[in-house]
Amino acid sequence: MGTTAKKWALSVLAGCLMSTPALAWENNWWPVFVRQEDSPSGRPDQTTSLGPIFSIKETDIQRIVSFRPFWTSFYDSRLDEKTGHILYPLINLKDTPTRDSDNAFLLVKYFKDDPRQRTYFHIFPFIFYNDLKTEPEESYFAFWPFGGVTKDRFWRDRISFVLWPLYVRTVKGDETRYHFPYPFLRRLTGPHSRGGGFWPFYGHTERDNDYEHTWAAWPFYYNYHDDLDKPVSYHRFGVLPFYSRETGDGLMSETFVWPFFGYTRETGPRIEYSENRYFWPFFVQGRGEERYKNRWMPFYTHEWRSSGFSGMKDEKHWYLWPVLKTRTLTEPGLVRERTSVLYFLFREERQHFADTVARKSTLWPLYGYWNNGNGQQQFQMLDPFTAFFPRNEKIRENWAPLFALYQWDQRQGERRHSLLWNLVVWEKGEDGMKSFYAGPLFEWVNDDHWSVLKGLIGTKQDGEERRMRFFWKR
Repeated sequence: MGTTAKKWALSVLAGCLMSTPALAWENNWWPVFVRQEDSPSGRPDQTTSLGPIFSIKETDIQRIVSFRPFWTSFYDSRLDEKTGHILYPLINLKDTPTRDSDNAFLLVKYFKDDPRQRTYFHIFPFIFYNDLKTEPEESYFAFWPFGGVTKDRFWRDRISFVLWPLYVRTVKGDETRYHFPYPFLRRLTGPHSRGGGFWPFYGHTERDNDYEHTWAAWPFYYNYHDDLDKPVSYHRFGVLPFYSRETGDGLMSETFVWPFFGYTRETGPRIEYSENRYFWPFFVQGRGEERYKNRWMPFYTHEWRSSGFSGMKDEKHWYLWPVLKTRTLTEPGLVRERTSVLYFLFREERQHFADTVARKSTLWPLYGYWNNGNGQQQFQMLDPFTAFFPRNEKIRENWAPLFALYQWDQRQGERRHSLLWNLVVWEKGEDGMKSFYAGPLFEWVNDDHWSVLKGLIGTKQDGEERRMRFFWKR
């Protein structure tokens, strides 16, 4: 290529890259890349490519890189924390200054904790491995179903097994339970405990001054006594489905033709409450100092529960269940009002605090809308995820943009509309500046500049004079 041709090519390239005047905050070369600069209103610096497929978003404290839907990573400079997600939530990686952890849908999990010199790994339910250098007695290994030991899992301090279910031994506190095979033949031992059983036919276990449990033809007959060291023990008795009873200090509850008909009475030292079950769970009435139920499903339900200690109250209404539900959660300084139609078809939440009202609503799968009450609003169409994961940042960054046919973002006085993943963009700044982009085909900025194909033909404002531009020359 000759010198003259090189100069012309460089001139064309420079003219294209500099075609957007200094006042603009958008450089649109869709679909190759679209660059949005950060703004005083808090809009992050963002670069996207191939529509919603690739993006880099940066703020003062966070950097998010996405190759959707395969990969999204987050870096938080405050915590020096990095997380990466492959086809979230399938594979998740996390790296902090003291700990590395990975998991695959929580079924495969690995983490390394440097301060404790701990390495942990499991492939649920087959392999469980924990190596703790600082506390070797807490290390363990298990390979299900052949044999091994696990600790602090499944509500037990220690579980050991050989050829599961032929032999299983579990420990909780000073109680040891043997199963051979699990769950049929069982035995309980300990300095204060004893008993056993042959499931599902009969079983009896007890602990001195604590409990005594008997069951037969499980789950049809049970007779459980707990809190034996107290003046009034807690007692549960049942011959299902005919009758069950629950009694305790200030408690009397009976159910007939379980679980449909019955009543509950609670008095001192408990908080007073009275409930009648005419056909549970459909027809129930309850009255109390901190609880109320008036349930006539599916026609109407009104329930509330409060806490005099914390000042919180949770109130719910159902109309033609499951058509319409409203819920109000009140606590000091904050009121949250939630409305849903057919569970997830339409959802809206309003939060009232001080003189501010924040709002979030979704009409599945058509749109999602969010307003923080302080001048920032967002709207997206389509939005199939927010209704189910309203506070999940990973879903919002990795999956939601793939469906964002149209987005509207307002921050203070700035507004931005985007159609077809930034192919068409219209913006208005807080200072009144306006711009319009149709990819690299056409752009218009504030009546001062317009351009076709990034400078093939257009105008340029030079002081008070407007000049025509041709063939990408500056």
